[in-house]
Amino acid sequence: MKLFQDINIGALINKRSKLIVTFSGLVFVVVIGVFNYLTGPGFSYLLAYLAPIILVTRFSGRIPGILLSILSSLIWLLGHIMSCPDHFYIITHFWNLAEKLGVFLIVVFILLMIEQKEEENKNMLSMIAHDMKNPTLIAKGFVMRLLKGKAGPLTESQGKYVGIVNDELTRLERLILEFLDFSRLEANEFKLDFAPLDVVENLKNHVESIWVEANKKQINLSTDFPSENLLLVVADTVQFDRIVRNLLGNAINYTETGGSIKVKIHAEKKHVLVQVIDTGRGIPAEHIQHIFDLFYRLKNDHGGIGLGLPIVKAIVKAHRGKIWVESEPGKGSTFSFTLPRYFAD
Repeated sequence: MKLFQDINIGALINKRSKLIVTFSGLVFVVVIGVFNYLTGPGFSYLLAYLAPIILVTRFSGRIPGILLSILSSLIWLLGHIMSCPDHFYIITHFWNLAEKLGVFLIVVFILLMIEQKEEENKNMLSMIAHDMKNPTLIAKGFVMRLLKGKAGPLTESQGKYVGIVNDELTRLERLILEFLDFSRLEANEFKLDFAPLDVVENLKNHVESIWVEANKKQINLSTDFPSENLLLVVADTVQFDRIVRNLLGNAINYTETGGSIKVKIHAEKKHVLVQVIDTGRGIPAEHIQHIFDLFYRLKNDHGGIGLGLPIVKAIVKAHRGKIWVESEPGKGSTFSFTLPRYFAD
């Protein structure tokens, strides 16, 4: 157990992904250089070299992008020299080299400026949310004192209004904390406590916990679980519960009275697939690609501010899993996510 607790899986995955992207970009540049050598000089190869540079800069960062830009220019020069070994002609290539290197670095600079702007916007929102947290907690504390009669007795209507204020402050506090959690997850700063987790047992408990709520809406709640005695994944139990609560809560909220919800688990060779299938209102096709975007909400959806599903996606990603949705308006939605299996020795 201690091994899982000491390793920041999210950071390792992020670092590994960057190395894979950087190495892939390097391989593409070398392949393009060989093709350049075999076919001879051509300005059209500029775009071919730029493609891996853009990808590496966007997903691996500034330093790998700049280094790949310089390496691309050198490979381009070497390919031209070897394909046309005229010494006088080589001199002209040095000017072309500087020209291409300049174009490469300009592209890298533009990408970095875009990335920096996105990061500044995220940091600004995080700072605003953080600054809002303390005043919200203080206000809620004083409201609670009013409700307990610390400032004198309240009339019935006063107590009702102060109670509404308290409920809204509680909701605001929850939204602020959710956004701060999302920011930390996105920045790989959220410490996850990984340990083996029995998916079947966990989902059984969640289904039982929402049974009363489903019965209130006369929703038929069913399960389709494998017969395996122990189906394990490596997960942070608290955050895994957060994924399941969010998906089941959405299914309850958006399924009309008399509908049905099925929770399904499928054991794959290397992954465990969990699905929440409902017969609710469904999601229009044009919205599906944005459903996990931050602050994105469907029209006439007053259930939140668009933080639940982005947080779920960030948690699944931090667990090296995938999440997606299939839906059809009027027929319901199927939210699916996978997590890597853990095999006990």
